[in-house]
Amino acid sequence: MADADPSAALTRVRALLVPPATLVDGYLDVMGEERVPPSTAQRVMNSTLLPLIYERLWRPVLFFGFTARNTADEDRLKRRLLALSPGDAVLDVACGPGNTTRSLVGDVGADGLVVGMDSSATMLAQAVRDTPPGTPLGYVRGDGARLPFADNSFDAVSCYGALYLMDDPFGSLREMLRVLKPGGRIAVLTTCARGPAPVRRLEVAASRLAPLRLFDVDEVSDVMRAAGLVDVTCRVTAASQTVSGRRPGAAI
Repeated sequence: MADADPSAALTRVRALLVPPATLVDGYLDVMGEERVPPSTAQRVMNSTLLPLIYERLWRPVLFFGFTARNTADEDRLKRRLLALSPGDAVLDVACGPGNTTRSLVGDVGADGLVVGMDSSATMLAQAVRDTPPGTPLGYVRGDGARLPFADNSFDAVSCYGALYLMDDPFGSLREMLRVLKPGGRIAVLTTCARGPAPVRRLEVAASRLAPLRLFDVDEVSDVMRAAGLVDVTCRVTAASQTVSGRRPGAAI
């Protein structure tokens, strides 16, 4: 396959990448032959079946039980927290088949850019198939622990339903903050331990040995505040928490 960009969006995405990328099935791949992530949950995400049922069954059913919000409510909250404007560049980390990523396109407009990044080749191939030609959106296969973008690359960053699957979730979160521009906003949806503090601490500690990580109610917020973010908020519903914040400084 010739390594040529099929769209203006991919040309713009390539300009943001630090390592070289190869065009594969309509997305830019910076991982090449790197190993598949080792956890059981991430192996499921790399299967060929899950991308086909994710948007119709996996996400609406399981996410409603997880968040007590339907897909439309979840998307509205995310867009409000990110506060996107026309012309913005936004990164969606662990984008899966692109369903949440595509919901951001209308907010940034034709002059903006949406980038979906995931480590799963099968998810990204499905995302490309489901994205209409000419959309200001491009996909990248990359590692969430080492985002392939320069500092201060994006006006907003989102990561929904994936932090709990990552080997080094807080390292990955710091990477998301690294690529965020001054004045930019981040929104993260992940798990949340509930109940009295001693019970939560026990559950959080035990989850470190499980395929799916459980976070205490203040863990993600504390990382954001330690990195200097302001306006940090945490909304807890059901077994989830949605944490957002803003990097101080004027937008550039």
